Amino acid sequence: MKSSVWVKLLLVLLFLMLPFSSFGTVAGPCYLRFRVTWEFIPVGRIELWNTGRELVAYSRTTGLGALIFPFRSLWRTRLDPRGFPLKTRIEVVERGHPKLKIFTFEVGKGRVVREKLTPHKRVREIYRIPLPAYDELSAFWATLAHPWKAPGERLLLPVFARGRIHRVTLEARAFEEIRTFRGWERALRLEALMPFESELIRRSRRLKLYLSPKGLPLAGEGDIPLGHLKVYLERVLAGSRIPPPPGALLRKGWPASY
Repeated sequence: MKSSVWVKLLLVLLFLMLPFSSFGTVAGPCYLRFRVTWEFIPVGRIELWNTGRELVAYSRTTGLGALIFPFRSLWRTRLDPRGFPLKTRIEVVERGHPKLKIFTFEVGKGRVVREKLTPHKRVREIYRIPLPAYDELSAFWATLAHPWKAPGERLLLPVFARGRIHRVTLEARAFEEIRTFRGWERALRLEALMPFESELIRRSRRLKLYLSPKGLPLAGEGDIPLGHLKVYLERVLAGSRIPPPPGALLRKGWPASY
């Protein structure tokens, strides 16, 4: 198993946590910052922005994680007024090697155009699917409006990934006491079943997520071949206090249109 597997799971854990902020506390423009641990060792950080018209997720390894496997990823999804993706741009710099994926959602033509670029290759593919549909990131944010209240509730999400539409199953399982950046808190544990391979990583299909009574995504966790990975919320900002997201990871010369 390549060392990149556990590093790239950082993004997926965060993406899975975002939809479950369903009581309105992070439904508007906001900034969330998370720390990531692997077997209790800090290995990374994830930052996330929701501006209302664009979603941004920036992930990078830190400390021991950066020493073993330097990795950065910047995911941007531009939305239409209904919250569906218009264009998704995923930039990755892995051990100094850049790559780029661009997805264009053409509702009028009923298709998604996928481009993958590296310094030496460019691939363009077209997928005919019923639109509108969500990409991974916009689908999670779209579920912010779902009123999670008690164990037993379920939600199915249609997500476009790997050339087709998949159904993601979310289920509220139980209330638990967990330790957070504010101390011990009561949280609703949810489990997510991901029936597809992410655009970023190979990862397990089942993950656990924890919501505060006010809907904040407090934590997430999942097993991978090399151990156990956890993500913890450590900062929430809104309004004028929100810092700007990174402009780009890739150097000049890459396709700049977005």
